[in-house]
Amino acid sequence: MKRTITMILILAGFALTASGQVAGTLDLTFNGTGKVVYDKDNMDLYQDVKVLPDGRILAVGTSYNIMYAGTIEVTRYMPDGTFDPSFGTGGHFNYNPKIETGAYKCLIKDNGKILVAGYTTDYANYWMVLIQLDTSGIPDPAFGNNGVVLLDVSPGEEILYALTLQPDGKILAAGYAQNSDYKNVPVVLRFSDAGVLDSSFGASGMAEVTVTESDNDFSAVAVQSDGKIVAAGHISNGLSWFSLLIARFDTNGILDPSYATAGVQNMTLNNVDDEFYDIQLTDTDEALLTGFTVTQADLFYHMLLMKFDINGQPVMDFGTGGVVTAGEVPYSFGDAMALQTDGKILVAGSTGDLAPSNNDWALWRFNKDGSPDTDFGINGAVITDFFGNPDEALGIALYEDKIIVAGKTRNADIKLDFAVARYLNDVGVTVPEASAPFDLALSPNPVRTGGTVSLAYATNESRMVSAELVNILGYSVMAFPGLQMEAGKHVLRFSLPSGVSSGVYFIRIVASGTPLKVSRLIITE
Repeated sequence: MKRTITMILILAGFALTASGQVAGTLDLTFNGTGKVVYDKDNMDLYQDVKVLPDGRILAVGTSYNIMYAGTIEVTRYMPDGTFDPSFGTGGHFNYNPKIETGAYKCLIKDNGKILVAGYTTDYANYWMVLIQLDTSGIPDPAFGNNGVVLLDVSPGEEILYALTLQPDGKILAAGYAQNSDYKNVPVVLRFSDAGVLDSSFGASGMAEVTVTESDNDFSAVAVQSDGKIVAAGHISNGLSWFSLLIARFDTNGILDPSYATAGVQNMTLNNVDDEFYDIQLTDTDEALLTGFTVTQADLFYHMLLMKFDINGQPVMDFGTGGVVTAGEVPYSFGDAMALQTDGKILVAGSTGDLAPSNNDWALWRFNKDGSPDTDFGINGAVITDFFGNPDEALGIALYEDKIIVAGKTRNADIKLDFAVARYLNDVGVTVPEASAPFDLALSPNPVRTGGTVSLAYATNESRMVSAELVNILGYSVMAFPGLQMEAGKHVLRFSLPSGVSSGVYFIRIVASGTPLKVSRLIITE
């Protein structure tokens, strides 16, 4: 049976990191300092960042003027940290159809087109916003209404915080929509590749969880290998008591009763404020989540990292009883995550004092079991200060042997600026040595779209593996999560899905979470 699996960060190259490179060190080939600060208006902040296959950096966020009216900002940087003149106008795309507009998440499709999610409002009404740009930063006329979807699904506020793609190209967007009682309801919506709301999903295109109080949302969304959808954020259980929220929906947008309690995990750690901001799924569909928890005794904020199994329960041997906290008190957040190819976990956020005192960008790295990776920075943490004022990292991406982080910094004029930093890493998008010899050959190569590929392999050890076809941006196009490979020489054959376009792809074989082999496959018309 054909299956698909979640996105894995695989990009072109697969080159080993240069020896002696110190993980977490600012990359001085990026703007000469490793950091870029862009002062556009009164209050500027990037919320997300992605990297193109050629190393150019796409950062997305919001710029607020002196009247605090926001405009979506999409910036593309060259690999050296300068603005990309071939993108939008001088490297920028801006959008504000109403009075205030903001963006929280972006992604790059396998055809290079860019999706941006957020909101807009004239203060009387709110709309969810979904924008598709072409590769040059121009709204795509084939998407929505001249590149834009404005969606009003509720009588009050509505915002999209999260984005991901299904393997069939459909778009999943998550956030919240206020109901008739003006309570924020966590929602997941599904759109076609052209930006049309999919009425077959959930209730008229929108899936949700039941709430009793006013402050709730989904901040992250991901797709499991079986197509089920996991969304996470926070849910209110009292006037000022916020709990961790995870929900799983089936492929039709219906809550999965086999997950947690009737499809929903509602968990408090300290009975104050616990929230998730980002999610990554492992090869085995376990969910890694980051955010923060507030302790009752002192009301301090602690960066939070947890792992949940496929049944929606905490993995108790991860960290201490399933929980990892880090950072300086009183104020530490985990805002965004990335998984390295070796399984180590990167978390970007903030740590230090409560605003308006100083807090800095934080970049933490953890081992697979949740313990700090002492080979990274100082005791697993890298702290970056800009101007001695409050700073926060809000997005993270990996490219070859680099870590790219984007967010905000407060400058000497006490205004927020857009900020991007690039760090060196000691592991690239690479393939570790296999535990036992493993050879792989593909034929024909190139192969025509819709054709059949023969996968000839030789191994001296029988094992269960996962095999997948991954495009150049890291999205899984076709996968077989549970495949028994016998010792010796054997041939497997598979037909390419009819919807797979021409281009460069990779066949990736993984055993017990460790990549064994990656081979390039060229698909032609």
